[in-house]
Amino acid sequence: MRVKIKALTLIWTGDVDGKCSGIKETGVIGSLRWWYEALVRGLGGYACDPTSKGKCELDQGRFQRAIKEGRSIQEALDEQICPACQLFGCTGWSRRFRLEIGGIKGNDVDVGRGPRSGLKPNRTMWWSFHFISDLSPEQKWLFKKTLWIIENYGAIGGRTTWKPDGRWGTDYGLIEVEDYGGIERWDTFVNVGRVRGWLEENKRKLGRDNSKEWFNFRFYWIVEGQHLDREGMNRIVRRDLNNPQKYLDDPKKEFNKWLGGERGVTKKIFSFEAANKVFGYVRGEDEIAEIRERLEELLRSPLNFKTGEEILEGLK
Repeated sequence: MRVKIKALTLIWTGDVDGKCSGIKETGVIGSLRWWYEALVRGLGGYACDPTSKGKCELDQGRFQRAIKEGRSIQEALDEQICPACQLFGCTGWSRRFRLEIGGIKGNDVDVGRGPRSGLKPNRTMWWSFHFISDLSPEQKWLFKKTLWIIENYGAIGGRTTWKPDGRWGTDYGLIEVEDYGGIERWDTFVNVGRVRGWLEENKRKLGRDNSKEWFNFRFYWIVEGQHLDREGMNRIVRRDLNNPQKYLDDPKKEFNKWLGGERGVTKKIFSFEAANKVFGYVRGEDEIAEIRERLEELLRSPLNFKTGEEILEGLK
């Protein structure tokens, strides 16, 4: 299954030396999984965080016993591992596809670590997905919708954006899917109701709950037609403008620090100057209301604000 991707901004994936020398398959797969997990959680399912202590592991002995007892491979997997691990792999279970990236010429990439390095805008590449085993209709639906969400509401790569400040303000990670190839109709084989049913049943069998700290697409938000510059980003998360390394004393300081991120902890707001949009995610309905209020105070009206819940309600 070959998908044609156009870079709308620089795209950056790091190598072992911490610089971008090309677009690495592992970087793209990591981005795909992150958005796939968020979609699964947003639709009522469970998706583990593969970096957490409670990540999925497949017990092969238990798996084989389930098969011998007459359960299908899918049923046996649903008893042990989440939908994200079923597709992307975990201990005891291999990823169900191989990705090859092609079509990139040598001069398409500015090699380096700095804010201008990466795959240049308006270059195209091919993502060739080689599926090792068949996916269920529900898994195909989720895979196609994940690509669609990344194209319309997300970004990929090890960098998404520097804070726009008028001096460099480089945007990263925005793409357009020019050709979905054989994946084009994958979201037409079942509907969202059937996908929700499978995800909820898998979650019931696993008996696990998502951490509120994990990205859940229900609590995603986006503003289109406006963006935040460096000062605006710092104001939103209540940083001290005279010393942006510090947060102001505020009743919501924990929320502010979670939003803004720290060394080794990702920020939760991403602003794109060239695309004129800003998006992010929070942990619940009350925080959606809080971030909307802050944006309305800072950005001009009317605010073209949309939530992940609204986007999910529009899926078929």
